[in-house]
Amino acid sequence: MKKLIFSFLLVTSVSIAAIAQMKEGKISYERKINMHRFITDPEMKARIPEFRTDKFELIFTEQASLFRTVVDDEAPDPFANNGGDRGGVRFNFRMPETSTYTDINAQMQYESRAMFEKTFLVIDSMKQNKWKISDETKTIAKYVCKKATTMVAAPQQMRMRIGNGPRAAEDSVAPKPKEVELVVWYTEEIPVSVGPDNYAGLPGAILEVNTDNGSNVIMATEVSTKFPKKELVQPTKGDKMNRAQFQDAMKKIMEDMQRGGGMGGIRISRGGN
Repeated sequence: MKKLIFSFLLVTSVSIAAIAQMKEGKISYERKINMHRFITDPEMKARIPEFRTDKFELIFTEQASLFRTVVDDEAPDPFANNGGDRGGVRFNFRMPETSTYTDINAQMQYESRAMFEKTFLVIDSMKQNKWKISDETKTIAKYVCKKATTMVAAPQQMRMRIGNGPRAAEDSVAPKPKEVELVVWYTEEIPVSVGPDNYAGLPGAILEVNTDNGSNVIMATEVSTKFPKKELVQPTKGDKMNRAQFQDAMKKIMEDMQRGGGMGGIRISRGGN
């Protein structure tokens, strides 16, 4: 009986150690964007679900990681043509596909972003955020996580135009600060400096990112040691530019889209058009 108990404790200890030393695998994430956060027009709010939900995955080793969109072609888009059948405003939300490859050793990132029928390849060094680590903890996807915060640039201010003609009503967001708080939760049980999108730089994998008090939340839903290692490759296709050049390009596109009755990956028109 003592030998049986000893064997059980030994197996349990080895299993716990294996989890604590996980240095490669796959993390599945779900991102929720609060679409009502900066919309003041009641009619528009009534026609758009409050949250937009998308799925991503992060595959990683100690040397590199790849964060990418998980596309489900069979899942219906609750935002597509919402309200169009009733003669109201027709919406078509096209969330851009993205993949971010991080060379951990070289501290370089390669972001492939398919937007507006074009593919951009953003090549730049990793962002160096000034993290403030807290003693606060919580459990995410069965992993104990620590809290860290930093300040980041606020999302670009956007305007939506509703209706047709020069007197069409506009729904504009309130003035925003230049920076907003970014809260992340990371786990030292996965001692690799990786995370969703281009967030990293902490002594463990980031399992949650909360931007601007719930405006945009990315949270891990599952962690697995099994992953397609052959797919962990650096993207090479697209118009090459650095991060500053990409932001300038997006600013110009946003301005053009707003003048045309849409914004970003969102087109807005009257039903029937």
